[in-house]
Amino acid sequence: MDDLPGRCSALADRICLIVDDEPSIRAYLRAILQRERMQTLEADTAAQALGIIQKLDGHLDLIVCDIKMPGEMDGIDLAYSVRNTFPAVPVILISGYADVEAAKQAAASFQFIQKPFVPEAILMAVKKVVGSVDANASQAPIAKEKV
Repeated sequence: MDDLPGRCSALADRICLIVDDEPSIRAYLRAILQRERMQTLEADTAAQALGIIQKLDGHLDLIVCDIKMPGEMDGIDLAYSVRNTFPAVPVILISGYADVEAAKQAAASFQFIQKPFVPEAILMAVKKVVGSVDANASQAPIAKEKV
């Protein structure tokens, strides 16, 4: 059943880093993404995620990150750090606290999904940001050649 034509082939073999302090949320996201043949890595703090990102030198296709996590760095700090260092890596922020001012500001700058969410919601967001990166990458060399 996973080999049906048109079934999220754009996501196959992509690498997503899932960052959430709740093991059940990481497991839920992992199950959704692996069903679409995405590879997943996991971190339970923003600091741990930053270490993984740096070790991989930004070679990730996507980061899905909770906003509220324990530690000195939250998901918003991580998202901006990634944007500054590895601007090609898209970040999707998730949170159960949409009424918090920081969540509202982050939603203006990053793709944001309110918890709880259904698999379709996360997959739509993933396809949107991964597709956007693919479109930008395929257009960049064309633009340079015309100059």
